[in-house]
Amino acid sequence: MRGRLVGAAVLAVLTASCATAPDTGSASSGAFAFAVIGDIPYSEEDKAFLDGKIVPAIQAADFPFVIHVGDTKSGGAPCSDALDDAHAALITSLMPKPVFYTPGDNEWTDCDRFPDPATGKPASELKRLEALRARFFAGAVVAPAEMSASRQPELPENETWRYDGVRFATLHVTGTNNGRAAVMGDDAAEAGRAVASRDAADIAWIKETVRLARREKAKALVFAMQSDMTDIGPSFLGKACAPEEVNSQPPCDGFVHLREAVHDAAVDFGGPVLLIHGDTEPFTFGREFAGGEAPNLWVLNAAGDVHQASDGSWGGFRDATLVTITPGGASPFSARGLVTGEIPESN
Repeated sequence: MRGRLVGAAVLAVLTASCATAPDTGSASSGAFAFAVIGDIPYSEEDKAFLDGKIVPAIQAADFPFVIHVGDTKSGGAPCSDALDDAHAALITSLMPKPVFYTPGDNEWTDCDRFPDPATGKPASELKRLEALRARFFAGAVVAPAEMSASRQPELPENETWRYDGVRFATLHVTGTNNGRAAVMGDDAAEAGRAVASRDAADIAWIKETVRLARREKAKALVFAMQSDMTDIGPSFLGKACAPEEVNSQPPCDGFVHLREAVHDAAVDFGGPVLLIHGDTEPFTFGREFAGGEAPNLWVLNAAGDVHQASDGSWGGFRDATLVTITPGGASPFSARGLVTGEIPESN
């Protein structure tokens, strides 16, 4: 984990400081806002904050939609139907607002940390992903017709939609080095082929989203995913993985081609582009993108990922994120804590 450490006492002060409802946008400025949830709940304290603070704040606000960037549970908790039920209940509690959800590593690639009750062997990541798709990504996207929301046939969890002249898309990109590390419950060759297939589909989806945005003359473009593609060890940053490579030692960089695709998308689109992700602890907003920067690309590491390290210190920031888009503005994107009002660190 990287970034600042936030102690429990600081979190309590920030939580208590929230006294106003989120501003969802100004008709005169053309701005609008939406909420981003991710990397929560990891604990009972997280669950209480999610249910008691975040959900009521979203329910009370006039958001057109919500984006969920995955990690619906701690990676230290076994994957289960009960936890899926809790996530489904969260989505239901926010209706009729559409919730665009992209899976995180905690709810599928990390499931092989625990045994399959039927076999006693590490659980299969790939079977777990099939179950998630059946539960959360079957059928059409539930959203108003004017959003023109659709799914990618190859990866139904990849979605795109438009709102108020801005084009949005989710991308299924996870932690654990994009699913290339710590594969324990599946055949390595099969897991590698699955990663390569998902990469190809994600890159195709990025290009398709740019095509739609250009055709519509969109005012801005937003991508959302779970993984932090900048959290790469310096010794292997930029060292591309072979297409089907998993569990490599030393590790390779599982995000090389995806970062290139996001950079090229920003250049091709030409207008403001925002990449939203979770996965790591710092609540940051800025322009750093592991060497893949573009002049019109902003990167938001959304709030969440509260955890206690082995030395007893705390990391992460307990909140959801309020994102505001102001097309044509000098600063087209801004972000703050939805409940706490906390401003992310600049990078």
